[in-house]
Amino acid sequence: MTVCILAPRFPYPEIGGDILRLNSIAKYFKSIGYKVVIISFYDKTNFISDKDIPYDRIYKIKRNKIVSLFFCALFLLLGKPIQCGYYFSFRFNKLFKKVIKIENPDIYVSHLLRMEPYLKINKLKKNVIIEMTDALSKTYDLSSKAKHFSLKRVIYQIEKERIKKMEKDVINYYPKIVLVSKNDIDYLNNDSKLYLYPLGVNTYYNTKKYNNNKICFVGNMRTLQNQDAVMFFYKEIYPEILKFNKNAEFHIVGAEPPSFIKELSNNKNIFVTGFVDSVEEYIADSCFLIAPVNIAAGVQYKVLTGMGQRIPVILSSLIAKAIPELKNEVNCFIANNNEDYIKYVKLLMNDSSTREFIAENGYKVINNNYSILAKLKGYEIIDNI
Repeated sequence: MTVCILAPRFPYPEIGGDILRLNSIAKYFKSIGYKVVIISFYDKTNFISDKDIPYDRIYKIKRNKIVSLFFCALFLLLGKPIQCGYYFSFRFNKLFKKVIKIENPDIYVSHLLRMEPYLKINKLKKNVIIEMTDALSKTYDLSSKAKHFSLKRVIYQIEKERIKKMEKDVINYYPKIVLVSKNDIDYLNNDSKLYLYPLGVNTYYNTKKYNNNKICFVGNMRTLQNQDAVMFFYKEIYPEILKFNKNAEFHIVGAEPPSFIKELSNNKNIFVTGFVDSVEEYIADSCFLIAPVNIAAGVQYKVLTGMGQRIPVILSSLIAKAIPELKNEVNCFIANNNEDYIKYVKLLMNDSSTREFIAENGYKVINNNYSILAKLKGYEIIDNI
């Protein structure tokens, strides 16, 4: 049995939640005996780890930026999602046709909506799984709440209605659509073709001595939701923390930070790391992880990663809704406003017993409920009726 995965981004290095999810799916198929092939774009010379690679064959096409911009403009004029134009390529489709003949896949997985057009062009409908992960239209609806102006915010507003239409069309057309949050399934009207396969992470019982002053934010910094979360914390919460802890450090951990995020770094108490080889190692001595995300759908890897490493997490009430096992002041801290963030930061920095209590309970939640392979059980089953 062979599964063919279509992916917009190369699977290595693992620099964001979307790539972690992609590789988790591949590992699951490998664990149940499938041959796993992937077709993806790449932008640069991509690093491939020599450990734990789940792919039997990797087919790749270098993304041409000029072609991407051309199809972005064309799809904009045609009223289609711009992101689908960004990842549209006749060369990619030619390679896909070749892979279909060579590999004769039993199952096709479109990783994210933007790769779905290739399936339709090649008249593939049965034995297809659309890995939406999140309800993008929900994220785009929330993008109007962004605190700072950015081009991405403008694009999200343009994309909003186009993505809503595409989501409906895809749900009506294909046999199996996958999301990671029950909230997102409800948002998309709980259609019978929508299946819930939550995110999972590898847990680690971290006993490393922590730095009482170290606050970490984790996330790929190319996304609007992470940029907005960082700027919110930097402008509205961090100055208040410095009033009671002048040694507090804010570490922004994630690949592809834009210039306005890089400019926050002073290498004294604010650090912008960019890509790091191991997020887990970098955050291991954190006092806590902060996740003040106000523009997002689905489950956030940053929350699972922190809790799964026995690091307390303070998160927004918006993203807390996606993880039903979360209990405020029991296994995490859920903030509804600025005052909550400040209160919980002060508590974690000043009370080691509370920190230990939250860290231990948070770890148990993830270790018991969010192991990678267990959460994907049955992913390969498709009802083609």
